[in-house]
Amino acid sequence: MIHLENIVKDYRGPLLRRRPVRALDGVTVRVPAGTALGIIGLNGAGKSTLLRLLLGYLRPTSGEVRIGGVEPRLYAERNGVGYVPERVAIPPDRTVRGALEAYAMLGDAGADAAERVDRALARLGLTELEGRKVGTLSKGNLQRVAIAQTLLAERKLMVLDEPTDGLDPVWIAQLRGIVAEWRAADRERVLIVASHNLPEVERLTDRVLVLHEGRVRDQIDLRDGRKGSASLEDRFLALVAGWGNAA
Repeated sequence: MIHLENIVKDYRGPLLRRRPVRALDGVTVRVPAGTALGIIGLNGAGKSTLLRLLLGYLRPTSGEVRIGGVEPRLYAERNGVGYVPERVAIPPDRTVRGALEAYAMLGDAGADAAERVDRALARLGLTELEGRKVGTLSKGNLQRVAIAQTLLAERKLMVLDEPTDGLDPVWIAQLRGIVAEWRAADRERVLIVASHNLPEVERLTDRVLVLHEGRVRDQIDLRDGRKGSASLEDRFLALVAGWGNAA
């Protein structure tokens, strides 16, 4: 479903420095339908840039990005994308229900939009908060509103950027169930999760892309089922140690 071919992304460098800053360098990835892909790496590895390319917010300096055979922006316009950003920005004067109703309208949720809003409120434990203004919510409740809006329309692609940020352990566990339900409803759906919470990435995804300094350093298949295999966190820390030795 998702194809990235030899992606390079440069940003303009500081004014006194003519050389551009390279955020991604030769990234090639294939994400088939039905895959849950985790993206991990140290700060500055290129995770956010990669997500912005997938969402169509940025264009690559060189290389090709395709989702369902078309450019990401066109794919999003035609099909929509469920997206939880790292920093949730919802107008603070809207009520929780009002915000979700606006998302449902913008996302073309269909004739049953009101029912979808009701279900999303209930699934995320927000029914009792539906009349509260967004600006009064705790970080965790705001994150739950952001997750709720991804459930308002039928999507083939969901992108989660630090989805557990602000959630308590109970709602982190609930998120796993929500993601599992979403994937089970359509086996061709694709989930992309970028996070520093490696244990949760391991629980939510099938494969993991490891980025370092803009390059793909490893792709880990979490479905191999090998008994006694190291955790994703241990494997990642071993990779980081190797990079340090190489330096």
